[in-house]
Amino acid sequence: MLPNDIHMLVSILNMKLRDDDMSLENLLDINDLNEHDFFERLEKNDYYYDEQINQIKQK
Repeated sequence: MLPNDIHMLVSILNMKLRDDDMSLENLLDINDLNEHDFFERLEKNDYYYDEQINQIKQK
């Protein structure tokens, strides 16, 4: 189960993106996260996904 806290969530997902070398799309699928809802949540909390470096970053 993933944490509700956005900062913890971003940290864990970034670690998985880096260490497991997978795409965000695959990571969302594995964790049963809706892509639209996920990106909306990132935006609401001043985060964005940088596809070039495969990392979630703060604005």
